[in-house]
Amino acid sequence: MSMIRMPLLSVVAALLSLVPGQVRAGSWYTAPFAADIVMINPVDPTDKATGKLFVGPDRFRAEGVYQGVKKVLIVNMADRKAFTMMPEKKEFYEGMSEALMPPRPDVELMPNDPKGPCKSDPQLSCTQEGSETVNGIQTEKWSIKASDKEASYLVTLWTDPKRRIVIRQQPDKGPLMERKLQGIEKIGGRDTEKWEFTHSFKEQRNTYFQWIDVALRIPVRMGEGRQSNMEVSNIREGEQNGALFQVPADMKEIKMPPPPNPDLGPEGKNNNKPASPPVDPKKGAKFQ
Repeated sequence: MSMIRMPLLSVVAALLSLVPGQVRAGSWYTAPFAADIVMINPVDPTDKATGKLFVGPDRFRAEGVYQGVKKVLIVNMADRKAFTMMPEKKEFYEGMSEALMPPRPDVELMPNDPKGPCKSDPQLSCTQEGSETVNGIQTEKWSIKASDKEASYLVTLWTDPKRRIVIRQQPDKGPLMERKLQGIEKIGGRDTEKWEFTHSFKEQRNTYFQWIDVALRIPVRMGEGRQSNMEVSNIREGEQNGALFQVPADMKEIKMPPPPNPDLGPEGKNNNKPASPPVDPKKGAKFQ
């Protein structure tokens, strides 16, 4: 289960060739909790995947069931490792399962964080250019330059240091991304901030919404207009059983399988189907 929000230094991250799905240091959930998750296919709302999320201080466990198949993903940030389990087969492999990725916390490493990329990466040059009010929120304005042997790139960020999020992001080459707070709404008895996200590039403009849990800073609903494609419910705050984040001893390790290709049949032959359209990241889950 994967979803997109406005990431800090998203352009810079691409420049540094961060591998998708790689376990790497970064922002983490603000507190331990457990919750239920439903992912809804934006093309076919009747097509759903259900799951559970368990979060510890530096690790999480995501369980997902889609079309009757269950997978479990365990990510351990302290050891920088991830494991995918198939409980019915009692098998596991080391690596990420993209279809199981839960919503990431709406918290970012800020440019002036001691462990942030601006402090640790020699390819980055970060300069604070003062403070500005953007979409009604007091922000810090930063210019961040990334350079390598072949080229250099510039991205301007307007960050909210209180919430530790990016309000506006403008690369010198690429789309403008910004968010606007729409208000506070109750979901499942909990306070959430409703945010409108906009991506603008040339003549194109895309808008979607996220509802962020105020206490835990995680997205609990995401979608376009009235159509939701991700919902988090039944949130239970508190410490989680440590056994949830360990691979059981009776599991057999197997080789990580290749990613599925929907255009190929079971023998790897072309089914003469047209090429699959690229997944629209802002629409949420990628269903396998």
